[in-house]
Amino acid sequence: MYLAGIFLAIILEFVGIPPLAFALGMYLPLYLNTPILAGGLISHYVLKSTKDEKLQSARKERGTLIASGFIAGGAIMGVLAAAIVFLGKSFINENWTLMTFIGTEHWSESAGGEILGFVMFALLLFYLYWDAKRAKTK
Repeated sequence: MYLAGIFLAIILEFVGIPPLAFALGMYLPLYLNTPILAGGLISHYVLKSTKDEKLQSARKERGTLIASGFIAGGAIMGVLAAAIVFLGKSFINENWTLMTFIGTEHWSESAGGEILGFVMFALLLFYLYWDAKRAKTK
């Protein structure tokens, strides 16, 4: 299997496809690949919005900084949510969940919850694009 992976990476490199992106696309589930794809598309559109290489570099750095902040914020909130669930299951009830605590046990899985999640995702993408394009050259 290792040899197959090595040869596949070499072939992908010759074809011009980044092996890491290909491997992540095969390994990660769709719900994790979607934000990566959206971020890549935004990066592409931000870089193609100008011909000036210094401005492209400044916009790329700013976009990377914003995206890194989103990733760190998501990780912190994931740890916080896990801690809340752990404390709830340990001290309240074994069947306790965060959704019952908030009072929205089934709403998050409804059509309204999915629409709200999609709208918030679109707003985050718009903000990422807008703020990355605000970068100025030094």
